[in-house]
Amino acid sequence: MQTEFVAARERFRYATPDDLPAIVGMLQEEAVGRWLFFLPAPVAALEAYLGPLIEAQGRELGEGSLPAGATFVVEDLEGGFLGMAAALGVDGSPGGFEIGYQLAEASWGRGVGTRSARFVAAWAVYLQQAYRLEASLLAGNEASRKILSGVGLVEEGRRPGYRLKDGVRHTQLLYGAVIDEALRARLAPDARQAGLLT
Repeated sequence: MQTEFVAARERFRYATPDDLPAIVGMLQEEAVGRWLFFLPAPVAALEAYLGPLIEAQGRELGEGSLPAGATFVVEDLEGGFLGMAAALGVDGSPGGFEIGYQLAEASWGRGVGTRSARFVAAWAVYLQQAYRLEASLLAGNEASRKILSGVGLVEEGRRPGYRLKDGVRHTQLLYGAVIDEALRARLAPDARQAGLLT
């Protein structure tokens, strides 16, 4: 079972429990938490959420199975930590995957977010035969809005005041797309480059 995927500028590998300190450390960065509704959060809370996801993924990989949903560490080609990305199954929506990415501030502005989003979308489409992709973000996060649009997701809805962060209510934007041939074709170069499609 392949556990890492190398693209032109990054390596994406399934996260392991050993990666938790780097992931949680990145999520403690003030700049990283600006647009994430669940931050700031105590280290113990982040470990309690992420630990079981990563452990379940490890069990599936250990049994030779493709994980039902995946959390990836994003590294440069020398193994330096850049962040994380995920494609997780949506409860009650068979074939639905929510994609997301969080990157250390030092990796911003270099296209890592774009390539990470495209990788996890391609993973869901080409390895999991996803029916649809979705993501959510806080209104005002223009960088993520552009990334999701570039993947091929469209704004499907708004939830005014839905997320309370730092005492302020924020509008949540809902992005998504049903997988069609045009979206598959858009993601095919990314899938091919990462070895998801031969």
